[in-house]
Amino acid sequence: MEKAITKKIETKNLILRKAKLNDAAELFLNVGRDNKVSKYTVWNKYDDVKVAENLIEKWVREYKDYNKFRWVVILKETNTLIGTITSVNCDKTNNTVEIGYAYGSLWWNKGYATEALRAVINYLFEETPVETIYAQFIPTNIGSGKVMEKVGMKHEGTLRNRLIDKNTNKYANLESYSIIREDYK
Repeated sequence: MEKAITKKIETKNLILRKAKLNDAAELFLNVGRDNKVSKYTVWNKYDDVKVAENLIEKWVREYKDYNKFRWVVILKETNTLIGTITSVNCDKTNNTVEIGYAYGSLWWNKGYATEALRAVINYLFEETPVETIYAQFIPTNIGSGKVMEKVGMKHEGTLRNRLIDKNTNKYANLESYSIIREDYK
């Protein structure tokens, strides 16, 4: 991909911006230590704020690299950090980006995840040469699939026994959704 960077994005209710070191405490309190959130993620619940500090330090270093997209999601009304949305995997050769997101459970079912994902999709298709944006979730995370459908992503298929679900310690499928540039237009 060409030189694309994480830019500030504003929507009706949200500000998506680069993480700052002083965001660690809020990230820990509102997202990282939330058992309901970590139930559906590949990462475990944060044991202490140091986990959030280390993550943000890594992101700050990565902002110097192109094609690493990492936003914290701020609720405008209260100026509260409610989640994150990031590029999990960026393939410059094939112009594909995998998106991952996590929001504190206090902000679920309010449309914020949909609003942020739609904004990121708009940014990537309007300002980068990305051809395909995709995301994956474990089937028990029904809400995540609904978010993907609401922004126009299509179900591509089921990736069978793709990971060991940390909640059951058994193999679990992943559901894969995507949107391509042609669909976006």
